Amino acid sequence: MSIPSAGTSPQQSQPLTHPGYRPDIDGLRALGVLLVLLFHAFPRTLPGGFAGVDIFFVVSGYLISTIIFANLEQGSFSFVEFYSRRIRRIFPALTVVLATGGILGWFVLLTDEYSRLGLHIVAGAGFVSNFVLWSEAGYFDGDAYTKPFLHLWSLGIEEQFYIVWPLLLGTVWQRKHHFLGITVSIAALSFLINLYLIHSNPVAAFYAPWSRFWELMIGGILAYVALHRPQYVAASSNRRSAVGLLLIVLGVALLNKKAAFPGWWALLPTLGTFLVIAAGPDAWLNRKFLGSRGMIGIGLISYPLYLWHWLLLSLAWIVEGEMPSNATRSVLVLASFALSYVTYRFVEIRTRRGGKITTIVLLAAMAGLMAIGLVTYSELLRPRNDNRTIGLILEALNDREYAAGLEKTTLGGVPVKYKRGGARTVLFVGDSHAEQYAPRVVRLLDGDPGRYSSVVFLTSPGCAPVPGSAQVNSYHVARCHEFREHVATLVRSPEIAAVVVGAAWNLYLLESGSSYSDDLDIELELRRLQEFLKSMAPYKKVYLVLDNASGQQFEPRNFFAGNRFAHLSVKSLPEWVPLASDQEELRTRLAKIARDADAILIDPVASLCPTRYCQAFTAAGKPAYSDFNHFRASYVRESADFIDLALEN
Repeated sequence: MSIPSAGTSPQQSQPLTHPGYRPDIDGLRALGVLLVLLFHAFPRTLPGGFAGVDIFFVVSGYLISTIIFANLEQGSFSFVEFYSRRIRRIFPALTVVLATGGILGWFVLLTDEYSRLGLHIVAGAGFVSNFVLWSEAGYFDGDAYTKPFLHLWSLGIEEQFYIVWPLLLGTVWQRKHHFLGITVSIAALSFLINLYLIHSNPVAAFYAPWSRFWELMIGGILAYVALHRPQYVAASSNRRSAVGLLLIVLGVALLNKKAAFPGWWALLPTLGTFLVIAAGPDAWLNRKFLGSRGMIGIGLISYPLYLWHWLLLSLAWIVEGEMPSNATRSVLVLASFALSYVTYRFVEIRTRRGGKITTIVLLAAMAGLMAIGLVTYSELLRPRNDNRTIGLILEALNDREYAAGLEKTTLGGVPVKYKRGGARTVLFVGDSHAEQYAPRVVRLLDGDPGRYSSVVFLTSPGCAPVPGSAQVNSYHVARCHEFREHVATLVRSPEIAAVVVGAAWNLYLLESGSSYSDDLDIELELRRLQEFLKSMAPYKKVYLVLDNASGQQFEPRNFFAGNRFAHLSVKSLPEWVPLASDQEELRTRLAKIARDADAILIDPVASLCPTRYCQAFTAAGKPAYSDFNHFRASYVRESADFIDLALEN
């Protein structure tokens, strides 16, 4: 199908006209991919690096629109030729990466993981990854690292844009006097949808194409202006280039995964990219920085680099069960560059100039990958380590996203995590053993916020919340001291109706397991706890949460043998674990302290250990713990109903 000009036969098909090469745009591609790569590999170093994707969106919109506009002007635009070129540009590297991910996944993944990988292969090959990921979770959720094809969401949005945009342009092209107004209006509508969704449904705001198309359309509008209003962009502008790069830098510097993104924040990298492109190839920064040999080189391999880096990082995370070391991630980044060069040199270049047969072969290869993905998803094709029990055990190791769903804010000048409910406010203070109950809080408040109190969490890992308590170790001294000052401030706040005190009492108060100094006075620590509870009881409702049972018998790592590169096997699984006698004794003493201090006792052990024996696994066969002394988040969410008592209005 083509859009001919007057005097041109519809049967004529001419090659698409392409714009002149701009080395600075390859430099922008390099900047975008480097930001994303650094964010994924070293998130603490560059927490706003994900804005690099927004650079890609604007660049893609500009380049694609420039091609379309030039050919519409000449009356030679062909949909067949346009999409054939897209296939030869996008499919080769993607096919290689999807196939490699499937092979590596068969080798290292477990049954459920491999099945999900199959679904993501189908979604990636069909360019609908954004919709599939939207249905699963958010981009910044804890399990994002266990999705090797998570990054294909952006490719899905781009390809969806490539379907819609040429059709739109072909429809309204004849309305030259109204063209710019129509396209700007559509882009503005997309941006307004983004602003609405960022508060009502932030996951949709991130993944929905109608919430992100405006970013690509910014590039498209610039392409139109450059063609029909050349006086606005004809001359190179050092100022535009400098301001544009400054906006990009500000966006990256100010953003983090907690920001309401895209929203207004996305204007920084997108408008920055707009200005850099509008500055022209001869602007000093464009020529000297973006147009430098190194940036051009990275720009040329930016697409395969984007595809490879996350696949490797994600698989490494899965294999190790946690974030790989800095050294490992550095090696994987270098490997990504090497694989990207090979892919560009021996795959992309050779297929990009192909013709009809190449296009058909690529379509067939992608269809084949989709079929294999469906077979994998249906579990007709199973991985090398086909053991669902092992999968359930390993899943527990990363199930520790306790704070997911809580909002960071301040109360009385103290940084806290917050979840809005009813007018009454309950304060949770303690260490990670207090914060581990947040998933249950989030579930209750999401389900019926009017029934339950608003909740504030003030927690610090490794720090008992008791004023004057001994320190855990020298590393935590300064942090624990500040934390306890914050606790003392908030428990006196009139905004707080109730205080829930929880901590790893087994760790802090049992001499056999203490991480304190050798001369720790246990009796003194117990008195300090009682005095702390008593000091609040006249003014607040006070709850004392006893520690959950702990020990190596609950550690999921002890339930299996081997590794993903060799063979994994299940050890004997303890159905019931005896409660340690010293923990039982401490539990009794803490219960008396709560009674004497007029505090309400919350006892997790009574739920998990109905006798002197405790459940290490749920009824569904999943470990209840993520390590030897922490409940896993999903167990708390579903089963920790003993904490509900403190939340009811």
